[in-house]
Amino acid sequence: MTDPVESRVYIDTDAGLADACRVWAEAPFLAIDTEFIRTDTFYPIAGLLQVGANGELYLIDPLPISDWSLFTELLRRNDLPKVIHSCSEDLEVFQVLFQCIPQPLLDTQVGAALAGMGASLSYQRLVMECLGVHVEKGETRSDWLLRPLSDSQCVYAALDVLYLQRIYPMLCQRLEEKGALEWWYEDCALLTHQSENPAPTSEYYLKVKSLWKLSRRQQYALQMLCDWRETEARARNIPRGRVLKDAACFEISRQQPNDAGQLNRIKDVSSGSVRRYGDTVLEILSNANESDEACFPPPATRPLTPAQTQLYKKMKSVAEQVANDHDIAAEVFIKKRDIESIIRSGTMSGVSTSWRKLLIGNKLLALVEGGS
Repeated sequence: MTDPVESRVYIDTDAGLADACRVWAEAPFLAIDTEFIRTDTFYPIAGLLQVGANGELYLIDPLPISDWSLFTELLRRNDLPKVIHSCSEDLEVFQVLFQCIPQPLLDTQVGAALAGMGASLSYQRLVMECLGVHVEKGETRSDWLLRPLSDSQCVYAALDVLYLQRIYPMLCQRLEEKGALEWWYEDCALLTHQSENPAPTSEYYLKVKSLWKLSRRQQYALQMLCDWRETEARARNIPRGRVLKDAACFEISRQQPNDAGQLNRIKDVSSGSVRRYGDTVLEILSNANESDEACFPPPATRPLTPAQTQLYKKMKSVAEQVANDHDIAAEVFIKKRDIESIIRSGTMSGVSTSWRKLLIGNKLLALVEGGS
């Protein structure tokens, strides 16, 4: 692969990073990306950070860097936008490495959807849509912790922030022309707020499929089991599935095994997990069974009734029409869970952004009132 920008700067010392930060402090915005490994760990391990500023490209090797103070100041500087594409996993890297989330952050995948380019646009497709350039993604699964990094890896990484620098002004202009620039700011502010305020480990059980099929006591057992598993996975820095998979947690809570033998016969529960965690799991189940009902979490949300399902279809159709009228990808305009929340509560409380409430709120509430 030919390197289109031979002048990229590789930073692997504290002094080099400090010098670069002084340059970046004068930039109108920073394009940022990360490369990381997360194969056998709960937390991502940063292998490379890319920064684009004033048309220049910088690759930061995080392994030898010890002083991140100036860089962290830039990440927190409210008058310096940080531009990232599809930021969710990158934000986890920043949280682990710097204990902070870039502010303000603008996600170009979100911006592209609001600009009418399509939902969940990959970086490759975004670059092709905006610049007509094909980006090779051959190094996606590289070992970013192996040193030295290959020239091919460095080129691949540098191109990410090269094109982000060109695309950001284009997106800003396009969104401003359609009056949607503030929508982008609001959606991205919500993303960063959610990253800074994650749900407590006691709420992970709510992500398990078919939760409503369990009794209240079984749901409580699942809550306790998932809470323990989350804490264990983080403490050992291993994927949560290496402790117990979601499906195993569900079946354990449903079947309520009384001993290691019964536990070992449950699908997706390995003998190794029984040896390491069996006593703990059985103790959790015992505690759940001995607990008073006052300890139980609220009942799980059940699927919509047939009448509610028909109402959902009408509301979804209206939402898609409004999205189409405003040239927004329908998938990101309003989520299925948000429409279901409106049906159940009769309010817009489940919709987090003011601009969505303004565009669609009265129409959806009118359908709920008409269908109730």
